[in-house]
Amino acid sequence: MNTDGIDPAGSNILIRNVNITSYDDSIAVKPAKASYKIATCAENIWAENMTTWMGVGMTIGTVPPNNDHNCVRNVTFKNINLYFPIKSIYVKTNPGLNGDGVIENILYENLNIIEPIWWNIYIGPQQ
Repeated sequence: MNTDGIDPAGSNILIRNVNITSYDDSIAVKPAKASYKIATCAENIWAENMTTWMGVGMTIGTVPPNNDHNCVRNVTFKNINLYFPIKSIYVKTNPGLNGDGVIENILYENLNIIEPIWWNIYIGPQQ
């Protein structure tokens, strides 16, 4: 079961003025693949003016290598209040032997992190 707040995986996406309470990823940008017909990369995604409670933050991934080229790029998280986050900034990479994956041009700007529970920033394999 997936209990993420919002899981965008496409291009030209705007998420604005929302409140999310979740004990999972608040927003988790999922990779798109080269074989997809419309969006071959999850890109040009903007999330702003949000409040989250008890979430695992503003997340990229999981982005493992894939023979079909996993891709996330040009993502902005801006003006976000995170109350009691388990993680605040979370970039999930997963090592692998086959294929490739790209995570590039990710911007976190003006995040207000209030009483974090675990790590404010975690970049690495999915936990």
